[in-house]
Amino acid sequence: MTQRPTDLDVDSDPDVEADHDPEAKPSGSGGVWAWLHDSHPTVAALVGFYIGLAYAILVPGTWGALLAWVAGPERAEQLFPWVALTLLVPLALLIPRKTRRLAQFIWLGIILTVLVVVGVGALVFWILLKTG
Repeated sequence: MTQRPTDLDVDSDPDVEADHDPEAKPSGSGGVWAWLHDSHPTVAALVGFYIGLAYAILVPGTWGALLAWVAGPERAEQLFPWVALTLLVPLALLIPRKTRRLAQFIWLGIILTVLVVVGVGALVFWILLKTG
């Protein structure tokens, strides 16, 4: 009967031992940022969420500003819905296994940011209607 290695049995898997050797020097010129290469689950979650947050705010704003600058305000209003095509980037990140976890948190950041902005906007609008 063979014994299967468990998740806690580090000695049985040489790859795990090589990846998490406390004596090992950081590979490449990582230095301070070498911890990013450890693929810690918290890093992917935080980075993905904040990328999604920035993506939901900066991409439509930049797209609208560039369109208004290049094409004028009237034409920018007509072309603005094309910003939805930029959502293909985080959608494409869901396909490869290596980037799937990051992409899930990017989508979480995008969706939560949009929900918060719409919710706060609706609340402010409601308060203005009730007090005015």
